Amino acid sequence: MTIKKQKIKEPILVTGAAGFIGRRLVKRLLDEGRQVSAFDVMACPESLQGETNLNWFKGDISKREDVKVAVEGCRSIFHLAALVGDWGQAALHQKITVEGTQTLFELALASSLKPRFVLASSIVVYGEQISGERCYEGMPHGWFYGPYGKSKQTQETIAHQFIQQGLDIRMVRPANVYGAGSKPWVDDVCVELKKGLPVLIAGGNYNAGLVHVDNVIEILILACESASARGQIFNAADEEGVTWRQYMKDLADCCGAPKPKSMPRIIAKYLAKSGEIAYHLMKIEKRPPLTAEALNLLGSNHRIDMTKTKTLLGYKPVKYYREGLEEIRQYLKI
Repeated sequence: MTIKKQKIKEPILVTGAAGFIGRRLVKRLLDEGRQVSAFDVMACPESLQGETNLNWFKGDISKREDVKVAVEGCRSIFHLAALVGDWGQAALHQKITVEGTQTLFELALASSLKPRFVLASSIVVYGEQISGERCYEGMPHGWFYGPYGKSKQTQETIAHQFIQQGLDIRMVRPANVYGAGSKPWVDDVCVELKKGLPVLIAGGNYNAGLVHVDNVIEILILACESASARGQIFNAADEEGVTWRQYMKDLADCCGAPKPKSMPRIIAKYLAKSGEIAYHLMKIEKRPPLTAEALNLLGSNHRIDMTKTKTLLGYKPVKYYREGLEEIRQYLKI
C-alpha cells in the first residue's frame, strides 16, 4: 500500500512539552530542523534550553488566555497536555484534561489557520476490554476504572465532536509507555522493587503491552504526516511479546533490586478495591498502594492490535526492547 504523506506545517505547537513524551517529541522535531512552540505549566527543561528554533510558553492548559497565546500562529499541534496518573481528584482531571482540550479545540476552530491536530490519548479508553479481548481502534470505549480513564474517554468524545465541525484531528492511543525517564514504568517501579514489594499480579506471565517512548513519537509524527489519517485513531504498542514478569526481572537487574515478587490476583483485587474505598472515605489525596486502574494494566494480557497503524501509516519500530532496556540501564547508573 502506498502511503501518501503531507508536509507537517510549521510552526508546530507541542502541549505538555515538559512531560516524558513531550520532551522527547520536542527534541526530535528540533533535530529535524523544525520550528517548534512548546507549552507547559513547567519551565523549559535544561536539556532543551538554548535551542534556537524553540519558543517556550509557560502557561496553564486550563486557562483560556494562556492557551490562546500559545496557539496563535501555529499550523500543527501535538496535544499531549493532560493530568496523568491512576489516582487523583476527578474534578482536577476534568479541569485539565477535558476542559483544557475543549478550550484548545475551540480556539483552533476559531483560528483562520485551522491547525492540524494529533491528540495523544491512551489504551485506558478500552477499559475492562484490555483484560480479555484484542483491542482494535473501532471498538467502543470500555468501562473506566478511575478518573484518568474517564477523562481520556471524554477527551476522545470531544475530539469526535470537533471533527464533525471540520477540525483536522488524528488520535493516537499509546499502551504502557516505557523508557529512560519514565516515572510510572521505570522510576516508581524501581523504588518498589528495591523495597521488596510485590510488583507482579499472578506471576505476570502475560503480555505487558509495553511501547517504547521513541516508537510512540514515531507514530505521532507519522499520524501528522499521513494524508489518510484525518479523523482516524491509531494504537501504539510494541509487538515483541515482553511479559510483565520479564520486564520486572530486567528492571530489577538494571537497578540492583532483588527478584520481583508477585501477589495472587484475588488479593490484588481486594487491596485495590478496599484501598480506594478507605482513601476516599478518609479523604486521603495520596495514591493508595494499588488502584483498580493500575491493576487493569498490570494484571492483563495485553493484545493491542497494530494492523491499522502499520497499514495506514507505514509504521515500523525505531527502538526495540533490548535497546530500550540498555538505555534504562545507563539512565539508572546516573
